[in-house]
Amino acid sequence: MKRKKSLQNNHLGFSLVELIIVIAIMAVLAGAIAPAVIRYIRKARAARATDEARVIVNSIEASLASNYAIELEITMDKTYTDPYGKTHDCGVLTNWMISRAQNKSTGDITDANEADYYFATQILEALGADGKVYNFFNFNGDEDDPLGMNCESFSSQYNCPGVIAVYGRNGKVLYLQYYNYGCLIEYVAGDGYELIEDEKFIGSPRLQ
Repeated sequence: MKRKKSLQNNHLGFSLVELIIVIAIMAVLAGAIAPAVIRYIRKARAARATDEARVIVNSIEASLASNYAIELEITMDKTYTDPYGKTHDCGVLTNWMISRAQNKSTGDITDANEADYYFATQILEALGADGKVYNFFNFNGDEDDPLGMNCESFSSQYNCPGVIAVYGRNGKVLYLQYYNYGCLIEYVAGDGYELIEDEKFIGSPRLQ
C-alpha cells in the first residue's frame, strides 16, 4: 500500500509557485512577441491598402485615356500644389462621387461631373466593389469630405474607405490618398506609394 501511495504522489499537478512561474514566463514571451506580431499585421494591412490604391490610380489613368472619356467634358476647376511647390489645374474625385456610382444614383450627375462618375464606376469595377464590398454606399457626406478630415474620424463616421484622387491635364493621377484597414496610403506622381503615419487627409491650401 505504501508503494502505491508513493506512485500516486508522483502524478500530482503543478504547485501554485510553479503555476506562477509558468504564467510569468508566458507573459514575458507574449510581451516580446506581441510588438513583432503587431508590426507584421500593420505591414500586411498597409500592403493590402497599397495594392488597392494602385488599382484606383491605374483605373483612373486608363479611364482618362479611353475614347469614352475623350468625348466627355472633363472639369479641372481646382488647384493642387505638389510637394515641390508647383501648382496644377486639376480635377478631384472623392467619396462623394464614388458613393453615387456604387448606389447607381445619377440625380446629381451633370455634364460637368459626368466624367468623374465614369471614373468612379471604373474604379468600382476594378476593385470588384460594384456590389456591397467596401461600403462606399455608406457615405452620406458632402463634396468636401474627406478633405482635411482625420482619417479615423472619417472611418468611424462613414464605415468605408476614404478616397481623394487628383488628376491633371496630362491624363495622369497627380496625387492620391487612400485610407483603409487603418492605413493611410499616399501616392505622389513620380515618387510612388507611401504609408503616412500622420493620418489626416489633404486639405487647403494644398488642394483648393
